[in-house]
Amino acid sequence: MKVLRYLLLLAVLAGAVWQVPVLWELAVAAAIGGAYWIFFRIPPSRD
Repeated sequence: MKVLRYLLLLAVLAGAVWQVPVLWELAVAAAIGGAYWIFFRIPPSRD
C-alpha cells in the first residue's frame, strides 16, 4: 500500500513537471520528502 501511495505521488509530481518544467527541483525535493514521510517516519503513539 505504501508503494502505491509513493507511485501516486511521483505521478502527480511528474504531471506538474510536465506542465511547468521549471518546477523540477521542487518535484525532486517533494519526492525525497515523500519517501521519508511514507516509508521512514515514526507514527505518533496513541497513549
